[in-house]
Amino acid sequence: MKRENRILDCHIHYSLPVKPQELFDIMEYTKTDIANLVIVPDEHRISSVPDALMVKYLNPTKIYVFGSLDVSQYFMHNKSVGKHFVKYVKRMLHCGCDGIKMVEGKPDVRRMVPIPDFDLPAWEPFWNYAEEIGLPILWHVNDPEEFWDKSKIPSWAKSQGWYYGEETINNEVQYTQVFTVLKRHPNLKIIFAHFFFMSAQLERLSKILDEFRNVYIDLTPGIEMYINLSKNKEKAVQFFEKYQSRILYGTDIGARCVIANESEINRKESLNRSDIVRTFLTKEGQFTIKADGNFLIGTEDFQLDALNLRPEITQKIFYENFISIAGEKPKEVNPKMVIKECKKIKKMIRIMTMIKRIEVANYSYADQVIDFFKQK
Repeated sequence: MKRENRILDCHIHYSLPVKPQELFDIMEYTKTDIANLVIVPDEHRISSVPDALMVKYLNPTKIYVFGSLDVSQYFMHNKSVGKHFVKYVKRMLHCGCDGIKMVEGKPDVRRMVPIPDFDLPAWEPFWNYAEEIGLPILWHVNDPEEFWDKSKIPSWAKSQGWYYGEETINNEVQYTQVFTVLKRHPNLKIIFAHFFFMSAQLERLSKILDEFRNVYIDLTPGIEMYINLSKNKEKAVQFFEKYQSRILYGTDIGARCVIANESEINRKESLNRSDIVRTFLTKEGQFTIKADGNFLIGTEDFQLDALNLRPEITQKIFYENFISIAGEKPKEVNPKMVIKECKKIKKMIRIMTMIKRIEVANYSYADQVIDFFKQK
């Protein structure tokens, strides 16, 4: 594909055992200039933020890191998580993180982890702090609405355990919580992942973006987003033109590795993800999406009608909008602080093992990062 834009992917997943060079190779393979590594919490190893900071240290001008929150706090200090998250985020910023990734709004995460409702007092210190310092937050809230409908959910999604019945928080209930937070804290700087799962509700999403001027959305697939936008192409083009400064390019490259603890990023899937998003934005006319048999596309071919956006719009989406949120340059990594954080992670793994939240303690990843920075 012809290069017409600088490419900054705001939504790439990373954790060990994937080697740093593996990630750099994927970036080159997909013609990605800069990556924002988004880290999700791990109930068993607590945090892989140090893994990503190790990668950033090796390539400091081309890697941003949005660290996860500390999942252990939901079990240990459930009614006061916000106070503890403020302390934790300060440590992450001192380590060299550029923002925070929250996957706490994904419904199956809320099934597994006792996350307080976002509009409860437990969260208030965190929202206050994030608003005060302009902390960039990339937040996954909900999933496609058909995941709550047994007759509509795709088989690949059901196989991942993403069917949500009455025992799982309802998507509209969760939206209501989020809107309450935004009204209380209108200066929060939020990027809602996956188009906020409102690709079939452009008028509603438009009202949200009009009301909350510091809210952004990213284009990371769910493929249903592109199907919905393709079906409604004229309104989709108008939406992208109006909100061209509020939309960010992302792919979810590496997500499979994090879910399955794989050691290699799937090259074919990575290229497929980047090509789908870029082609949809920049080309004209219909193009065919070939089935891949996994949770990106599924088992049937289909066609999309590309938006053919103007280059000045796509340059904002591919690069400029993220820079305006997170800064022109990534923050510098502090090796001593990262080592200290790895030691805290090891201590927390011991505690979580003692209270039976973790069956077998595994310190190998934290030790690997400690050894790396000690050698530097």
